[in-house]
Amino acid sequence: MAHLSENSTRLKIARMEIESPARLSSVAASGDETWFFACPFDPAQDPSTIPNAWESAFEDFAKRASPQTTVAILTTPYAAAKLYLAMEGHVYFKLWIAVKVASDSSGLGELRRQHAALLILTRYKESLRHTKTRIGYTYCPFCERTTKDYGGKKHTYHEYGTLLSDVWRDVCPDPHGVFPDEIAERLADVFGTEPFRKLCCVDLRRAMKTDRRDNDAGSLGRTMKCSQSAADEPHILRTGDCLELLADVESDSVDFCFADPPYNLKKKYENWHDTLEIQTYFEWCDRWLSELARVVKPGCTVAVLNIPLWAIRHFAHLDKILRFQYWTAWEGLSLPVRMIMPAHYAILCFSKGGARALPGLQGQAPPEEREELLSMKESYCLRETCIRSRQLHENDRTPITDLWWDIHRLKHNCHRVDHPCQLPPSLMRRLIALFTYPGERLLDPFNGVGTTTLCAEQLGRRFIGMELSKYYHDIAERRHAELRRGENPFRKTNATPKAKNSRVARLKKQTYAVPKKVLQMDVKRIARELGRLPTRPEVERLSKYPIEYFDEYFISWGEVCAAARTTGMIEVKRAKEQTKSVRQLTLFSDDN
Repeated sequence: MAHLSENSTRLKIARMEIESPARLSSVAASGDETWFFACPFDPAQDPSTIPNAWESAFEDFAKRASPQTTVAILTTPYAAAKLYLAMEGHVYFKLWIAVKVASDSSGLGELRRQHAALLILTRYKESLRHTKTRIGYTYCPFCERTTKDYGGKKHTYHEYGTLLSDVWRDVCPDPHGVFPDEIAERLADVFGTEPFRKLCCVDLRRAMKTDRRDNDAGSLGRTMKCSQSAADEPHILRTGDCLELLADVESDSVDFCFADPPYNLKKKYENWHDTLEIQTYFEWCDRWLSELARVVKPGCTVAVLNIPLWAIRHFAHLDKILRFQYWTAWEGLSLPVRMIMPAHYAILCFSKGGARALPGLQGQAPPEEREELLSMKESYCLRETCIRSRQLHENDRTPITDLWWDIHRLKHNCHRVDHPCQLPPSLMRRLIALFTYPGERLLDPFNGVGTTTLCAEQLGRRFIGMELSKYYHDIAERRHAELRRGENPFRKTNATPKAKNSRVARLKKQTYAVPKKVLQMDVKRIARELGRLPTRPEVERLSKYPIEYFDEYFISWGEVCAAARTTGMIEVKRAKEQTKSVRQLTLFSDDN
């Protein structure tokens, strides 16, 4: 474990003995304490239920805690969702951190469960109080460069590492080993700020004995025949309200349902705003979730993608009507915002009754689909040059687990069409290859510009794609027509889409008279001379370059000053170690 917390006063770690629900119910947490509960967190046991007495005890603890208290709970994803639902009236949700754990067990035809949930809850409503914490860079053992390619932006990164996110893969606690001290030590640094003084650590793994749940929820509703049987047409794209369209789909007729719904985050779509009142939003979600549960076949899966907090609410409904399978954590950082960057997207998977063995893990998939179910080993980088070189020397592939870190969002306009929230095709190909056999049918009620259905057709699956927007539906129709003409619908293009996935203005395409890096490094020089970040008038007066370059080439003054705010990083491990040695030698010589 390697992390660096800036301006942190490490909390004093205190061990607490709590042996019963009654004891936890009686604890009154003070305002200068942060609490860390290690509950049973072996993901191989999911779904495991927490006894009702312990759920009530955590609710009582939340009621009695000081308004300044922060609580961290490490447990399995299923148990984490249940605990939060028990406590939600008395705490504020801040983070769901996916933590890689030591877990090697998985049944035949099952996805290996490799992560636990670290819930971060507070009694206060304001933003989470924590330090700025960085995770040290990791280096590819083959090329010795950072496992992530930082390209031409190395000068804007810190020499130690990147900011902490809500996916922790650099720690790996053992659910059956000693207390997870590596988690405790990180929390003691992350929360080493006012008003906190102490981290109270409680090991509940033995006291809170859980039982694996056998949820035998059955199918819902009655069979509703449509005028044309789903089996009569291999591919269906329809436009309209998904609830109305779902009513025309037969019960027990779909082999896999996938939904990536609007997130209710005030994001602008084609001709409406995603701003439904929250209660109305979730009532609407419950309706289409119930429809998906009705139309999916027994033994097959409904998968829903969402941010963790909304996924908990979907969980609350689906857990009543279907059987829990997986909480897959997709590390899909979109924009690097906040000091703990939001990278965790949940893919919540439930089956109708007992789940069938996963089709992709039966050894019958075509070679190209087997490739979708392998990921790069975590220690290796994703640079194409390194991949090509090491293919002759090393086995750098490993079967996927329920922690997906190797699929990245679409960040370049050349891969996008006119929709603000496109999923990467690699994500959909993996899901389709994992949960379906060739020739089976899948359904997406929010098909957008067609990523799901295009991937389905490429992999030889039948599909039903539904989309409210006629504009997006027409784009999907056009892309399917391209696919049938032999064109790649995911190819690079020179077009610039109108839709954006952030509120930041898009720069016009232009030729740079001076590279942006050169300009940023000049601002860094000015900052050193001034002893602080410069203002625009100061750059205009002190820079070697016209101020128009800074106005036209950057989206904000913050980007202009990006290099001046940090140290810059060295991408090659050996060069970094040599630089560190030179610095140490210089310091030694100066001291003498």
